[in-house]
Amino acid sequence: MKKSLIAGAGATAFAFAALPFAGVFAATGTVVTDTVEVTIDSACTITSTNASNTYSATMTNGQLKSDFGSTEMTINCNDAAGWHVTAVGSGADNTDKTAMNATASGTDIASGTATSGETSNWAMKVTGTGATGFTTFAAVPSSATNVATQSGAVSGGTLTTTYQVFISATQQADTYTGQVTYTLAHPAA
Repeated sequence: MKKSLIAGAGATAFAFAALPFAGVFAATGTVVTDTVEVTIDSACTITSTNASNTYSATMTNGQLKSDFGSTEMTINCNDAAGWHVTAVGSGADNTDKTAMNATASGTDIASGTATSGETSNWAMKVTGTGATGFTTFAAVPSSATNVATQSGAVSGGTLTTTYQVFISATQQADTYTGQVTYTLAHPAA
């Protein structure tokens, strides 16, 4: 008889030990799902120390200056499809925005790459991250033209602009001003 009481006590202990598991199984089928979603908008910026930079020098007839100005632009763009920078002449002359316009009675200086001879010229160069097509001195474009492009995002990319001016032996005394506008757009083109 003693044996049966021990067996009964063991069975009861087993039944109580199994009850907590029965409660866990009863909650099966109830599910909670959290979804976390973040949207990041496209953000592309081009900056330099100054939004407008002016470089000036006094030159003489027959002189070539190939280190005119140096603007460093910083590019940040998170567009996975890339970005591009265009340049276009934006001078004051409505008929030729690529020319260096005379302030008074001088003859405008056309954009080009002459470094000697009878024709005065001015040219531009762009080097750095994704630079293309204008990495050596070239004429200032009359319509928006890619000067840098990259497929993919960029953080802290840099572009540097430099200008070259050649003054012929017969260029009239005057002050001449040319202008180039750079624009960042995305995606890459």
